[in-house]
Amino acid sequence: MSGGIKIGKIFGIDVSLDYSWFIIFGLLAFGLTFAVFPQMSPGLGLVAYFAMGLITSLLFFGSVLFHEAMHSLVAKRNGLQIEGIRLMVFGGVSELTEEPRSPGVEFRMAFAGPLSSLVLGGVFIGIFFAGRGLNLGPFINAPTFWLGYINLLLGVFNLLPGFPLDGGRVLRSVIWYFTGNLRRATSVASGFGKGLAYTMILAGILGPFLGNLSLLWFVLIGWYLLRAADSGYRQIIIEEALEGVKVDQAMTRDPETVNPDISIEQMVKDHFMQHNWLAYPVVEDSSVEGMVSIDNLKDVPRRSWRRKRVRDIMRPISTEFVTTPETEISDLMPKLNSKANRRLLVVKGGRLLGILTMTDVNKTVIRRLRTREAERPAA
Repeated sequence: MSGGIKIGKIFGIDVSLDYSWFIIFGLLAFGLTFAVFPQMSPGLGLVAYFAMGLITSLLFFGSVLFHEAMHSLVAKRNGLQIEGIRLMVFGGVSELTEEPRSPGVEFRMAFAGPLSSLVLGGVFIGIFFAGRGLNLGPFINAPTFWLGYINLLLGVFNLLPGFPLDGGRVLRSVIWYFTGNLRRATSVASGFGKGLAYTMILAGILGPFLGNLSLLWFVLIGWYLLRAADSGYRQIIIEEALEGVKVDQAMTRDPETVNPDISIEQMVKDHFMQHNWLAYPVVEDSSVEGMVSIDNLKDVPRRSWRRKRVRDIMRPISTEFVTTPETEISDLMPKLNSKANRRLLVVKGGRLLGILTMTDVNKTVIRRLRTREAERPAA
């Protein structure tokens, strides 16, 4: 899982905090401390409100983590690979390396999240009523009521039928089941998602004029949903375009290579300064030794370039960034995006045949889409 701060695992799945998470955590804790809890339980001191706000914020993001963990757990049980769970400014996301293979899997995976939020909401509301009956006081009652309310709201919101919300994925799975066409199902669900996004953006713009500044958040959330809906539909189009396409149909053949024993200074002068490549295969006596990229230079002082060799900084050969010419590109996309830094060496029998980059993949997608468009009969 790239970027962010790794904080641990849940059900064997890596969990990380995106840097944007600290922004929303701070805003939430501030709002609970200085606005929500003083209104719900007046008369307490600032230290009490601060403690309630901090603990409640942590429990809220624990609820978001539980929501995403249920998505990931169902996905794993259905054979999908999960790169990790990321908590971020708009909540959380389960980072799948592949899309569900059937409508049934998508339905179960999508519904698991909102269901878990609704269950958590019911549990917190139950604790609130029990605490009120036992006179446990505002330190229990106010946080549990808010957590119950917000989890129920989170569950209901995520069930709205707009892709990429969970409800939109449920809708897509149902349309996919009855039509057998994932692209059409994604198009319809994304259309609902865009409609929801535009509605939220409009509400956010009108909010201040109606005396409700808090609705300004809807502009950001709507913008995020709009981008995600577009991205989800484009991803399906790309997957369809790459269906059945093998590496040797897209790769750059016989790429320029570097010798592991040349100096870094020579490599920069003769390769990085002369060509547009951001990475080069490292080859010695026809044997692939690894790959060196411009990123490998970051931690090497300029004064050491003449002394250090390419082999000192290269990424040694590894299955993480090696593939074969017969492999289908669609099977490689998770590795290409996450582990291989957007480029793979194509090797067969120990011999380098080519290099596959995201640029190669994008060119192939465009070419196949244009070919399909040209093959369509005229109206």
